[in-house]
Amino acid sequence: MAALSTSPTSVSFLAAYDTAWEAPADADAKKPTPLEEESGAITLKEFVDALPPLIRRQKEEAGKSPDEASRQGDARGTNDDPVHVLFSRIDLTAGEWKKYALFDSQKNYTRNLIATDNETFTLLLLCWNAGKESPIHDHPCDGCWLRVCEGKVRETRYKMNGVTDKMDVTYDEVYEDDAPAFIKDSMGYHKVGNPSKTVPAVTLHLYCPPFDQCRIWLDKNHASRPSKACMCNYSEYSVKHTCEMFEVISI
Repeated sequence: MAALSTSPTSVSFLAAYDTAWEAPADADAKKPTPLEEESGAITLKEFVDALPPLIRRQKEEAGKSPDEASRQGDARGTNDDPVHVLFSRIDLTAGEWKKYALFDSQKNYTRNLIATDNETFTLLLLCWNAGKESPIHDHPCDGCWLRVCEGKVRETRYKMNGVTDKMDVTYDEVYEDDAPAFIKDSMGYHKVGNPSKTVPAVTLHLYCPPFDQCRIWLDKNHASRPSKACMCNYSEYSVKHTCEMFEVISI
């Protein structure tokens, strides 16, 4: 079984399904799986099974050709990106994600780990209390995908202004359906929050590859002075942890 835990207890996402996971043979890993060639909704387990070989195949192809690497970069987060398409097919009915939805009234939101292989991806369920938001932050990875499972969220994107040293807003949108949103650092930095004053929200996030530190901006009027933060999961595989969401380790 693939190692899917970052916790000392090595709890596996797939253990909940009582199903063994086998790595594909090298030859099979180089071609699309039947699941990728299909359409229609897929379960979280099917997504977690299919994603790592897909990403490894993309990396191998990109490593052989600068043109292919450029094409993949341009397609990332669009319907020409197999990762984006696969993520968009996850069944977001409550039965698929509800057991990972751990809220805490004392926090703005919680980061709840669903699955990771510590190499190609991290899949998180974020639970947002009413009227709360994240700090502005970057994504030191190939990109971040987001889908709304319940409620609605607001994404605000920023670019650094080298003249004023401020973070200028470039995009501000409220998401209420489950269509994927995508961001990478070349598109700017962002914060996400729950615009409702009364109703909580739940979102599904995919990060490829995983990372455990990022930059955050505690003051949008000082773009040149980000803080370095270490992310911590509130829960892993439905097991609660004790930590702060963004622990600032330097300013």
